Amino acid sequence: MYKYTLPILLSQLVFSQATTPQDVVVKIPESTTLQVKLPPWKPKTETYDPTIVDWRSVIAGCRATCRYDKRLCNFYIRAAAHDSLSVSEGFGGADGSIFLTADEIKRPENNYDSFAFLLSKNVLALAKRYNSSVADIVAICGAVATEYQGGPTIVANDPVEPFLVGRFDKIIPNPNHALAPANLNTTGFSNFAQNRNLTIEEMTALMGSHSLIDHTGCTRTNGTECDPNMEACIDLRMFKWSNVYYRDACSPNIRINNPAVRSTLPLNTLKHLRTINMCKFTSPELRQRQVDLFDTEIRTVMGIQNPEALVIDLDTEMEHVSWFSKALDFRRWLYTINDAWLGLACQKKLSQTPTNIAIGNAMNVFKTSSAEWDKVYIRAYKKMVNVGASWAISGGYSITGDECSSGYTSALKGLVLDCSLCDETARRSGTYNCNNNCKCKTAFSNSVKFYTTVVV
Repeated sequence: MYKYTLPILLSQLVFSQATTPQDVVVKIPESTTLQVKLPPWKPKTETYDPTIVDWRSVIAGCRATCRYDKRLCNFYIRAAAHDSLSVSEGFGGADGSIFLTADEIKRPENNYDSFAFLLSKNVLALAKRYNSSVADIVAICGAVATEYQGGPTIVANDPVEPFLVGRFDKIIPNPNHALAPANLNTTGFSNFAQNRNLTIEEMTALMGSHSLIDHTGCTRTNGTECDPNMEACIDLRMFKWSNVYYRDACSPNIRINNPAVRSTLPLNTLKHLRTINMCKFTSPELRQRQVDLFDTEIRTVMGIQNPEALVIDLDTEMEHVSWFSKALDFRRWLYTINDAWLGLACQKKLSQTPTNIAIGNAMNVFKTSSAEWDKVYIRAYKKMVNVGASWAISGGYSITGDECSSGYTSALKGLVLDCSLCDETARRSGTYNCNNNCKCKTAFSNSVKFYTTVVV
């Protein structure tokens, strides 16, 4: 995952601060090589029946994942996009292949912090437990994760734009290089959206999920820094749904550098990088896994013992986007080059073509109104997870999230409750009066024991 080497000629390096460090480490970008062994799984195809799945319990399982580790919650949102939007010439789309093919799991875009690999066991465990397709688990958990991190409720009773299930699985990899490149300009962005049946406004709304980016490190939602050695560090900016992405992108003084320029930002230390890696996960098991990787592959392999050793990251040493604003908490650009292009459209710094005007208008609306962003995001997400899907029931099967064919029971031991009015038939007839302490018989409790057995 990491590869660091000591430079032969330090004189060739330009430091951003006056210093004569005892140790200097150069981080060289390298793709992680994963030995992926997929669990046995029979893809849901022609015999799949989504009408008998306890979708209420599936949602409970998604929430259990988020309770276990907030970073996995973020991963589900990313997975839903990567699984759905990998489309080319009519092939690919929402089919669960991101977790069913070693090819997709090991792709660079799915390999960052091994996110597809770390989620794969959880996805398959949920699918097996509830006899659902993997493709449906990805779509639903991505929606639940959005709500869990503070975003809108996507799976709900909506007769106009219902949430659909019944997606078939595929074990054929989605087309490679079909996701939007990080350096996509506004014209390419518009074409990408159009080819996936999304409007510019909808595609711009989906980009707001970049507010959960982990480049904010250990920064809390209030702007202060958290120390994972002393605190749980769960109230971090990277785990909070917010329209901060649009406020950042629309802020002044964004400059796209072509060619890239040498960074003027301070160098990181090994101590700082280790701390940042600790903050990436919230569960003890996955946090320890991340730190062990860091320590093994940097400290052990390189023999670097000085925690104050400076690190030159060749991935970020050259700045493709510069961000100059004294009022900002972060000077280093947190997002992609594509996000910078959208920011320039927001600021009307690009030629006023219909595409740039549409992008700029959407960015400005979402910057000022979280409610409007959430409304469009719901519509966009539902459309996104339907892209390229093949359905067990023609046109998909609409759900509200309350479906529980196995029946309801008291969630509290020793408490007898009348849960007879919790079923979906009662809800649809207008007689739904379910006690909050009633749960679907197959639903997860607040315990994480199940999760730790299938992931860690």
